Amino acid sequence: MDAEIAVDLGAIVRNAESLAALVAPARLTAVVKANAYGHGLVPVARALAPHSARLCVYELDEALALRAAGITSAIHVMGPVAAAELAAAQTAGVQLTLWDRGGYADDVAAIARRRGDRVALHAKIDTGVVRLGLDVAEAPEALARYAQTPEYELIGAFTHLAAAEEIDSTFTREQLARFSSATHALDAHVERHVAATAAAILWPETRLDAVRCGIGLYGIWPSEQSEALMRERGLALEPALQWRTRIVALHDVEAGATVGYGRTWYAARPSRIATLPIGYAEGLPRSAGNSAQALVRATRVPVVGRICMDMAFLDVTTVRDVAVGDAVTLIGRDGDEQITADDLGEACGTIGYEIVARLPAHVPRTYTNATT
Repeated sequence: MDAEIAVDLGAIVRNAESLAALVAPARLTAVVKANAYGHGLVPVARALAPHSARLCVYELDEALALRAAGITSAIHVMGPVAAAELAAAQTAGVQLTLWDRGGYADDVAAIARRRGDRVALHAKIDTGVVRLGLDVAEAPEALARYAQTPEYELIGAFTHLAAAEEIDSTFTREQLARFSSATHALDAHVERHVAATAAAILWPETRLDAVRCGIGLYGIWPSEQSEALMRERGLALEPALQWRTRIVALHDVEAGATVGYGRTWYAARPSRIATLPIGYAEGLPRSAGNSAQALVRATRVPVVGRICMDMAFLDVTTVRDVAVGDAVTLIGRDGDEQITADDLGEACGTIGYEIVARLPAHVPRTYTNATT
């Protein structure tokens, strides 16, 4: 393999400790969906388990992989689980999400009834994102039904916020008020959770009983405003991931020569072009061509030409003594220079979340500073 992802588990743990201290007495729950945001599901979950009240995933397969790895922590599956998989979910002892008054909710109860056991549930309420969730007006009745259903153990109620990355979002206040209205009759032992990383930082009133931190655990800020506020308070998050490849070929081209498919880049001068052995199949977005940068020998260089399926190009004309085999940093630090996931995301017209979450699972990952 011609690329490698290095993950500092110690940085992830320190980020978790910083966020937990910030939100206390609310409990920190760790979101490890999407292969732990590209960082590696099992190693990251194993590192975070002692530092979080619960692990949160989206798919049942993620939860089952954690159980197969011997992780016994509480796990909340936030997405839908197919009826055919409900028995496996209950066997694994995971917490499920309900958001309707029949259909899926009845399937969950039926499986629990056949197995003679209760299933732990979080009720989801839609306060304005319009994905999954009970309607606010219907929620009190549905929540009462859940609480009274013998096969259910209602342990949580939650929602997602639409604009919590902004410190002046009136819609966040509206959503919090809707959630409070929908859940006002719940017993105190039912855990209420609303905030993800951005809200946990910017909106203290949304912390409630627990927060679901995802992107911040990995040292990626959810917004510029959240970063600015945390830094004002002397708190920092450490990027945990570095993504590197290497130069496999060098070409000297004349002024006016073109590089790559579609001839989208022309050499304005005699140039030295490096070929990389990765492309969009390995996670480098096609939109990185002619927009992103990389680091070679601690020098910032442009990505040029169109990204191919398995190859890409750099203009390394300014890099002294560049050679085949030199390391290329796509995310991470080299000397005094650094490229973050957000830098690459901005160059590609997206966000750091997408960049790391789409890093393919087949790209090798190495782990340092594991404490468990």
